[in-house]
Amino acid sequence: MKKLLVLFVCITLSLSAFAHENHTTPGSMKSLHGGVVQSGKENNLEVIINGNEVTVFPTTHEAQDIPAKDVQISATAMPKKGKSYPVEFKSTKSGFTASVDLKGANRLPLSITITAKGKSDKFTIQVEE
Repeated sequence: MKKLLVLFVCITLSLSAFAHENHTTPGSMKSLHGGVVQSGKENNLEVIINGNEVTVFPTTHEAQDIPAKDVQISATAMPKKGKSYPVEFKSTKSGFTASVDLKGANRLPLSITITAKGKSDKFTIQVEE
């Protein structure tokens, strides 16, 4: 009887562990512009990287674009060697675009802070050659 009870508890616990849905996995959220969506606490960020050109689209958790007039973006490139430096995003028709100088590196982390309606989220992406 004890063996059956232990077996029942083990099976129940293992099934609940597999039932967990991870909504923060990149690509698990709806993309509006063909990019990869990263989830933040307050907002999401859809990212398209084409070489050293980075385009971002701030969106709500309900998969709605946030108007450019309501968004402030600051970004910092963080090379492994040398000092971090700011990257300026410019507003376009459908998002925000920046050209990132890799400064001879193959890969460069880019930290992006999005502020919309007084709420901020920080995202980190990799820009590669």
